[in-house]
Amino acid sequence: MNDSARSSSFTSSSFLSRRFNGLKLGQRERVGETSDEVRGPFGLTLLHEPSDPLIDFIFVHGLRGGSRKSWSKTESPAHYWPKEWLPAEPRFRNVRIHTFGYNSDWLERKGSNLTVHDFGQALLGEIQNSPSMGQRGQDTPLVLVGHSMGGLVIKKVLLLAKQNPNYRQIAARIHSMFFLAVPHRGADAARFLNNVLKATISHGAKSYVESLIPNSEAIQIINDEFRHAYHGVQLWSFFETVKTTSLGIIVEKDSAILGLPEERIQLLNADHRHVCKYEDPLDSNYCSLRNAFVFAINSIEKTWLSPRTDEHRSEMKLLSSYLGLLERPEADLASAIERKTEGSCCWLTDKPSFQDWQEGPKNSPTYYWLSGEPATGKSTISGHVTKFLEDSNCDCSYFFFKHGLTGKSTVAELLCSMAWQMALMNTEIRHKLLEIRNDGVSIDKADERSIWRIIFITRIFRTEMRQPNFWVVDAMDECTNFSVLLPLLAKIDKQFPLRMFITSRPSLAIERSFSQEKIPVITTQIEMKTSLDDIKLFLQAHAAYLPVENEVERETLIKNILKKSNGNFLWTSLVVQELEEAHSEQRVHEILDSVPPEIDELYSRIMDQLLAKPANAELAKAILRWVVCASRPLSVEELREALKLDTGQMLLKLDKSAGAICGNLVYVDNQSRVQIAHQTVKEFLFRTDHDSQITMSRHLEHSRIAEICLKYLCGDEMKTPRFRRNTSSARQAKRCAFASYATSYFSEHVARSSSSEDELLIALNSFLQNNAFTWIEVIAKSQDLTSLTQTAKNLRVYLDRRVKYRPSLGIEVQHISKWASDLSHLVAQFGRTLLETPSAIHFLIPPVCPQESIIFRTFKKYPRCLQVVSLSQKEWDHRISCIIVPQAQTLTVTCRDNKFALGFSDGTVRIYQETTFQQQFELSHGEPVRCLVFATGGQYLASAGGRKISLWSTNLGTRLWAVRVADQVLALDFYEDDKTLTAITKASYVGFWEVATGQVVNSSTFSDVDEDFQHRYNHQRSPMYAAFSPGLNLLGVIFRGRPVRFWDLEDNEFVGQFYKSEEVYPAPFIHDFVFNPKPEVNLAAVAYQDGDVVVFDPETQQIVASVDADAIVLAVSPDGTTLATGSGNGVIKLYDFETLTLLHQINSYQQAIRAIAFNSNSLRFFDIRGDHCNIWEPSALVRRIGAGDDSSIDLSERLEDGPQFTTVNAYDEDLAITAMVAHHGGDLIFCGRENGSIAAYSTNTGLCVQELSSHREAVAIKFLVWDELQNLLVIVDIAGRVVVRKLTKIASASFEIDRPSMDKRCSGVVRQVLLSVDGKRLLVSTDEADELWNLEEALLAHKSISILPGFSYRWINHPKDSTKLILVSQFLAKIFDWETLSELSKPEAISLALNPTSLQPLTNLTSSNQCQYICMIFNDPRATDMAPALRIFPVQSFTPDATHIECTENYDELAISMKVVLGMFKSLLVFLNHSGWICSINTEDTRRDRSYNKHFFIPLQWHNTVETMSMLVTKQGSIALAVRDEIAIFYHGLDFEERVGFSEMMAKHSTRMPLKRGASTPV
Repeated sequence: MNDSARSSSFTSSSFLSRRFNGLKLGQRERVGETSDEVRGPFGLTLLHEPSDPLIDFIFVHGLRGGSRKSWSKTESPAHYWPKEWLPAEPRFRNVRIHTFGYNSDWLERKGSNLTVHDFGQALLGEIQNSPSMGQRGQDTPLVLVGHSMGGLVIKKVLLLAKQNPNYRQIAARIHSMFFLAVPHRGADAARFLNNVLKATISHGAKSYVESLIPNSEAIQIINDEFRHAYHGVQLWSFFETVKTTSLGIIVEKDSAILGLPEERIQLLNADHRHVCKYEDPLDSNYCSLRNAFVFAINSIEKTWLSPRTDEHRSEMKLLSSYLGLLERPEADLASAIERKTEGSCCWLTDKPSFQDWQEGPKNSPTYYWLSGEPATGKSTISGHVTKFLEDSNCDCSYFFFKHGLTGKSTVAELLCSMAWQMALMNTEIRHKLLEIRNDGVSIDKADERSIWRIIFITRIFRTEMRQPNFWVVDAMDECTNFSVLLPLLAKIDKQFPLRMFITSRPSLAIERSFSQEKIPVITTQIEMKTSLDDIKLFLQAHAAYLPVENEVERETLIKNILKKSNGNFLWTSLVVQELEEAHSEQRVHEILDSVPPEIDELYSRIMDQLLAKPANAELAKAILRWVVCASRPLSVEELREALKLDTGQMLLKLDKSAGAICGNLVYVDNQSRVQIAHQTVKEFLFRTDHDSQITMSRHLEHSRIAEICLKYLCGDEMKTPRFRRNTSSARQAKRCAFASYATSYFSEHVARSSSSEDELLIALNSFLQNNAFTWIEVIAKSQDLTSLTQTAKNLRVYLDRRVKYRPSLGIEVQHISKWASDLSHLVAQFGRTLLETPSAIHFLIPPVCPQESIIFRTFKKYPRCLQVVSLSQKEWDHRISCIIVPQAQTLTVTCRDNKFALGFSDGTVRIYQETTFQQQFELSHGEPVRCLVFATGGQYLASAGGRKISLWSTNLGTRLWAVRVADQVLALDFYEDDKTLTAITKASYVGFWEVATGQVVNSSTFSDVDEDFQHRYNHQRSPMYAAFSPGLNLLGVIFRGRPVRFWDLEDNEFVGQFYKSEEVYPAPFIHDFVFNPKPEVNLAAVAYQDGDVVVFDPETQQIVASVDADAIVLAVSPDGTTLATGSGNGVIKLYDFETLTLLHQINSYQQAIRAIAFNSNSLRFFDIRGDHCNIWEPSALVRRIGAGDDSSIDLSERLEDGPQFTTVNAYDEDLAITAMVAHHGGDLIFCGRENGSIAAYSTNTGLCVQELSSHREAVAIKFLVWDELQNLLVIVDIAGRVVVRKLTKIASASFEIDRPSMDKRCSGVVRQVLLSVDGKRLLVSTDEADELWNLEEALLAHKSISILPGFSYRWINHPKDSTKLILVSQFLAKIFDWETLSELSKPEAISLALNPTSLQPLTNLTSSNQCQYICMIFNDPRATDMAPALRIFPVQSFTPDATHIECTENYDELAISMKVVLGMFKSLLVFLNHSGWICSINTEDTRRDRSYNKHFFIPLQWHNTVETMSMLVTKQGSIALAVRDEIAIFYHGLDFEERVGFSEMMAKHSTRMPLKRGASTPV
């Protein structure tokens, strides 16, 4: 093989050789294979399918060849190179490989009429019908490879595909064609063969052989057509150069070459038969062809796949943010392998045990554990294994644990990284994760179980994998919670092809975990011999730099170093670096004589050498401080900026000098990150048993880093702007490289700092009071708010430790304490808004924060800002929403991912979207629903009542099946990856149903047990409560007056019981019982009638904690950290599950709490009582101390957080505001209430200034209409009563109230009221008739019955003619006269350019203030099968003579986001979207640039706590919102603008809206 070919063989050559030899040795030629099996099957055969196929290669054999035979030199599988060699080539990572077989055996005795045309047609049909190419991969480019006659077949494929419209899509996909010794102009040998076949009676003529005769008609036709059809396809022609025995050259060069422009021509040193058969992967012919294939792949990637590459990159960026990845994982891999010496570590991958693990049979162990002493090269070996697997084109994900480094020290961080890497390699996994991200499913990135369930169990592990997935996990012993990983891995379905390689120091804990979880594992230890062999390779690689005179001395020096190394790579590396700086033989001997053999002694020697140079000593300590204490590795630029702030020195060429300054205890990796040489360096520096000036104190070093971070954060780069109006003018200030680290991690160092230093406290307070908003904006722009919640926790840790030594007085302590509280509330209530619009923190979020909050008080000094005349609430409200269904009692609640469901006494189940609280489906179970549970993946919902269990699809809102049960269901749960549904009934029955079919797969019974004799105790009592623990495989049941009984679900055996005390009788009555969802915690909680809540261990029955909580309901968060209790008087308490320390108490003195449920990320919970479902999000749930160098936080000095108390202010529901209308002066708003009263509220204070009137029947007000010309207030209640009063303003906030000028009751339900422009006519539209009233005489002027029966419609004053009014429905418009209500338009009405069958009913009709356009909004959430729409029509077209009107603009994509339309302000249509933003669209904007304006945000709890929204925009542009019995007024809000293109709309909005108060159907 020539040198160029060898240089192109890539890094896989050695692997391919090993693989080839292994196949030859390990796979003996198959015994008993028939000739047909050796030849290969007919048709299209898939040889290899990668996880993410982007390109398809198809190999087509020639005359008398076979789909396998033609591509194999021997019958050995090792020689089948398209299947065995190509998949292992690095550039074939995303290539799917097929082979095509057809009957071209000319030795068959019977004749054949098949032609090249027939073969090409067969291949084309196979491609079209292929499940991999024709369905899932319809856009993958095709590369066709043909040998001999196979080249003519693939040419025919292109021609047929271009000629047939059904196949043109395939023709467009053909990118390259490779011709291997193809007789484009025929072959003389074919003429001879054809004559022989004709003369031989026993074989018969073959039509396809005739096609190969030179100048045959078939060849000429193919060539003529191909010349015109090949354009855009890359052509490669290879010709043979070696004679085939006595036959000579079968296909001459001039026949093997097409002679077309841009054709690439190349020779192969082989005869006709062996141009496609190769000896081994180093065969020069194979390398030549392989390199040509790679050229085509590169071309495809640069052209065809470029858009997909950009899309892939964008998708992975979204997932990186969603999963909270701090940096790409390949940086750690590069660091691990950059110091690997060529040839080292191969001892492991050459081991038979490793090869068995990699490619062993199905039942072989899938875990490989390598252990070794510190500094023996485990990370380098992990890097080698990863690179080895990647070079094999295996799907490999990897993770390098680093103790104390944020992002690299917990199981949760491992899982997030692995999920990201698997999504990187697999399109299906990527799209599944993007789907849950886009659906708003939140994951707790610090909770490994939440990540495991949401991402792995329900998504990744349910993906069909085409090949094994490998995980390489380095330094498992440096994981802070590695004990939770193996129990998770043990539950993986054995059908999922996961293989895991783990390294660690020798660990009995890891060994015990493998044993306890019964995980088969291959174990290997790094032996001294293998370490010394690799160290020798390292020394030989550096031998040229050693200061010796000749090879003998060099070899002697290497032997001496090797002997003293004791197998320690780090020791060897440090000694070699020191020797390379020696310049004399004497110095070499001094170093060797003085270097101690133990690593700690070597560190001490290096420290002494650093101190010998005082000028560098302080600088070295500063570098070591930052490298050792940083929460993540700093880049060179970050460290340079940090050192400038720390020491005042700007170091040049730090990447070159850092190692030298620090005695090579640090190094710069190939990602330009400054790393510690080894974990043992960090351990040495923090030890106190040696005396050195460079020895470090954790608290002091962290204090110094915290001061430097705060110094930067207080600087000009982070200064908060005081003037800004436009929210879209995001500040693009250029910040130094250190900004990212300082903003994300300053609080980590504050929490670990010395608690006695006042300077740090002062700097921290200064930063928070001056530059905190800019810091929050920077964090929000990263699309991960974890730093905010972590900072809140770290500030509390810092203050709690400080208060032990210093009094908690002083303004700084008070400010910091308030910031710690407000940051948690900020994320809880405004997290989504911050992520969507980070700049909102400056001017839009603070005004809607409680007036006593530090955020509001810091902001209120800003000039010209959004002003809010707010509500009476001064403190943070933890209730973010309330759903009310008055007609039915709420009986049960459940939550999963981004959905929650409520079960009602009327037999209905309602599913809601958790982020916006929009109803998605209403299901009819058919009986009171007492149990609900979502499947683990959220795709199913099970409901149960007294006699029935139903299974629902949550994606379609349809029932999948229902089964009858004999008694009321007490508990439901899904088992075995959602394959089985389990239920417990009051008949002591346990049933298991197959989710797919609803068939019973198992059942059993249980009973109470006699404590003394351990036999079933038949006292005819039914169980009262039951709970599952899938992790422990236990069932807990409670009978009246009896202890908690435990049954093993697998064996159906009684396994234990729990008594509250030794006194067995009388046992206190039990109200509720729950298991902790984390099996490793192994705890349960029970609530007793005497008020006690007890947490105990079900295995030992030992009490862990108890508290008097007065609870009747219990619930536990999915992360297992929080226990919620609900009392009979409406009080909710949150406890730490394991200690029962009170965290938060909510005093909401209403009805008794019926049930509580947490959401999936444990940061929100729901309680149900009466007809209410309250949704709470207290900041106390954000309580996890972040991962990191936890050993540096002295938790013994930390005081426990005291409980937080919240009292929900009760309001009089009779005074709830149900309707509003603004006085034209802008200073007052008229409000109608639930009890039928009407009052005037001041827009300056938001307070009621005058009670105006009240309906005698105390019926809720439905509509209010104000006429400024006549000073008339029209009042309509829900009973259809219409009252008109004249109000005369006699003072700034006072009215003289006349007696009603009209007081009538209309027939039917009032849908709309409309005043004429002059205020003399009133139109009342009901579901039965349209009534026209003369207000001057209080008489009914006209009554029309059913103008449009069966259709919804709306009325509007004609914007251009005050004597007319317009009626609009989904498909037509009519014009009427105000005097007589007579129709002026033509009888056939005016048709509108709408599709009434696909649009939702018309819900809003308004016109712009300039009277140029009419806006029609079709947005009725009851019509779920139709689409919402927003259409703009020109006013001038609405004339009596008109017959058809076209809309001027279509904004349907915006309509889906509209929650409430407030009205028109100037030319702006103002609305509230489902995310809580006040938005507008300019109806008279001539640019029509498909965009809208976002103005400001309204907290969700202000507009989601009631079901009927009362909002309006005044003529002055202020926004008024009714919140229960109060109103909030927003001034200057429309002045803030952020222009958003429709394509940038971030969320997919559901069309459902909350339920109307007093109704069971949405409005």
